[in-house]
Amino acid sequence: MPREAFERFRALVLREPELQARLRDVQDPAAFLELVVRLGGERGCHFTSEEVRAVWQEARRTWFERWP
Repeated sequence: MPREAFERFRALVLREPELQARLRDVQDPAAFLELVVRLGGERGCHFTSEEVRAVWQEARRTWFERWP
């Protein structure tokens, strides 16, 4: 399932400073998404940019709902 694959990749990023640095250096949102998908795939975590956007939108919505 793509959601689980993305969560595995996110956990990898949290553990690997080199991945964090590579992602942090990207300024363009489209290029960032492309890099996330590529780096995830290289590590066996397969998902699409649309799936990443959906996860981000859900997280953003959840964050905003916490504040009245």
